[in-house]
Amino acid sequence: MVDGISGRPAGLNGASVLLDPAAAKAAGAKKTATAETAPTPARAELSELATAARDAAAAPVDAARVAELRAAIANGSYKVDPEQIARKMVDLDLGWTAE
Repeated sequence: MVDGISGRPAGLNGASVLLDPAAAKAAGAKKTATAETAPTPARAELSELATAARDAAAAPVDAARVAELRAAIANGSYKVDPEQIARKMVDLDLGWTAE
């Protein structure tokens, strides 16, 4: 019987059905399911493609600006303006945009 809402077998209530191999053997099960641990070549290739697609869709990075900020932080010349940070946080929280 299948639960009409979730499509799961009735009685599972969201719990996973994992069997202890010893308990499964004692109950007469011939084989227990195991998770695949080593990626197959097709799966590895798909993973690489997914990573490349995610990287391509990411926001562009200004490498020169990043280097400039890292140098300023390293030499102690980077100044934090707490009021500006607070304003931006409130604007983001309230959905306001600077005009």
